[in-house]
Amino acid sequence: MCGIAGELNFVKQVELPDVKRMTDAIIHRGPDDEGFYCEGGIGLGHRRLSIIGLSESGCNPIWTSDRSMAIVFNGEVYNYKEIRAELKKEGYSFTSDTDTEAVLNSIHCWGVDKAVQKFIGMFAFAVWDLQKQELLLVRDRVGIKPLFYYQNSDNLLFGSELKAIYAHPSYRKNFNKRGLGQYFTLGYTLDKSTVFDNTFRLPAGHYIEVDHTGNIRINCYWSLDSVARGTFKGSFEDAVNEFESLSENAFAYRLVSDVPVGVFLSGGIDSTYLAAILKKKMDLDLFHITIGFKDKRYDEAPAAKQIASELNLRHVTHYLDAPDAVNALKRFSEVYDEPFGDSSGMPTILLSEIAREHVKVVLSADGGDEQFYGYESYTTYLNRYKQVSRIPIGLRRAASAILEKMPYEMILSSYLSKLGERRSNPRMISTFEKALEILNANTPSDVINIMNGKGWLKDKVGHLLGSNLSDVFSDTIFANKLIGNHSHDDTFMMDLMMRSDYQSFLRDDILTKVDRASMAASLECRDPFLDHRIAEFAYTLPLDYMYANGEHKRLLRHILRKWISDPILNAPKRGFVVPLYEWMKGPFKPLIREYLSRERILAVGVLDDKVVAAEVDRFYKYNGIGAEKLLLLLNFQIWAERWYFSN
Repeated sequence: MCGIAGELNFVKQVELPDVKRMTDAIIHRGPDDEGFYCEGGIGLGHRRLSIIGLSESGCNPIWTSDRSMAIVFNGEVYNYKEIRAELKKEGYSFTSDTDTEAVLNSIHCWGVDKAVQKFIGMFAFAVWDLQKQELLLVRDRVGIKPLFYYQNSDNLLFGSELKAIYAHPSYRKNFNKRGLGQYFTLGYTLDKSTVFDNTFRLPAGHYIEVDHTGNIRINCYWSLDSVARGTFKGSFEDAVNEFESLSENAFAYRLVSDVPVGVFLSGGIDSTYLAAILKKKMDLDLFHITIGFKDKRYDEAPAAKQIASELNLRHVTHYLDAPDAVNALKRFSEVYDEPFGDSSGMPTILLSEIAREHVKVVLSADGGDEQFYGYESYTTYLNRYKQVSRIPIGLRRAASAILEKMPYEMILSSYLSKLGERRSNPRMISTFEKALEILNANTPSDVINIMNGKGWLKDKVGHLLGSNLSDVFSDTIFANKLIGNHSHDDTFMMDLMMRSDYQSFLRDDILTKVDRASMAASLECRDPFLDHRIAEFAYTLPLDYMYANGEHKRLLRHILRKWISDPILNAPKRGFVVPLYEWMKGPFKPLIREYLSRERILAVGVLDDKVVAAEVDRFYKYNGIGAEKLLLLLNFQIWAERWYFSN
């Protein structure tokens, strides 16, 4: 696990100090070593976190034996030993015991299209072809490892994080309103979008080729869209057996390491399944880490403790309180160098730092919800859409317009006050507003947009940004084009919600959150559920293998019943939810008053100060309504003051 950065200049020689500035900005991704290659118009930089192949022979850039290709690599290709064996039969020799050299020689031997199909793992890398004078940038199928690039008429810059690109003296920051609109709608930007012009995220499952004159070609080598739902023809028991075998193989690959490995353990089904397979099937005694909240309404630690007891795991719990949250928020913009609105990023920063005190590699269970029908919201929104679809769209929109003019905040605030401690749950507070929004839904993609929304509606976010924005989701998974004979089919809707989450929320929110937080602590985080073979298996299954009679993740729960008691398996899903309302009205309040003041809003110059002031007043007046919106505003302002005005 490492950090990479570099420049391909189309008009002049690359300067080594410029590339070093880029890698210095991401030293946290690789504090163990550094390496560079700069010659003519190409510059490659690398920061190394030593996990596999700890000797100096693993330092990047690594060259092919004929010195025709060089690579800088971030990530892990877990099946590299099998690939090395194939390459040795082709006549290749190796100077290191690293996966990086196997990746490079694969591309040299078979070409990128064939080579990348062999890789099992998480990766983002750059290869310079000296003979072709061509740069190759590649990102893994799921998008676990990040890779950004910026291009103008003179050069192309790339880096594992945006802060590496920001550090280059030729980089120019100009806001992209479409990217901003996505952030203030979802809390993150989608697919290739960022909040700056000419600055892109390389999409998952893609690679680009750039020649020395600046011609660029982008290619897709893997997509979930090619996997068809329901093509698995075996019985439920067949699926259970195949998945148990597949997951054991995928989990074993994620243990390939020359340093200690730990596990993130929550109280949920996915991390329980991961821990159970490692302990009961593979007989491993790994270290498990849990973070808890002193507010019991949000605390998963008791469930994790019970799971650890039933599986006889080595386990430690650390508790997060309000002062910890304030410190994490202040460091938030340093870790997330692009606007980011997931409140669970704060405890993830602290969890990663705690884990790093014990291990250098940790396993996480992300991906189970999106692949095995884990979110209860899927069923909720499916039912809501079916209900409102019976009413003509014109009548629904008229009713929505009337309800929006009512003082519903006052009514809802009064209602919530009678619910005692439950009134402070920001997710519950937003339920009513989302119910209003779904009255206007005309297609499945409208429903998915509402389900994923954290902030402004796509047709109203322009008011906040002072811009007449067109649809910020055109050419994305949320594009409003999914209308047809399947619009009201339950199976179609259920599958669509899972696929859209896999290709948006998982990739661009969850994986961003975990990568930046873990790498800020120089901790490698691996995701066993995100082996692409598991995705290809899961999306072929009939949906009733995963959800039936109100039971989510049916397949996983069935396997776990061999080892885990029913009270744990039948507990309601909690999710990684923080006490957002309590923090916003208490310890975060001084920061809100400071950063969302009219003077600071006008100084950054992006947001409409009147819209911001109205949201702040609304939040404190009506029991925390719009808590997630307020966090989007606060995080953006803190981020902008840190990154927009600095190099």
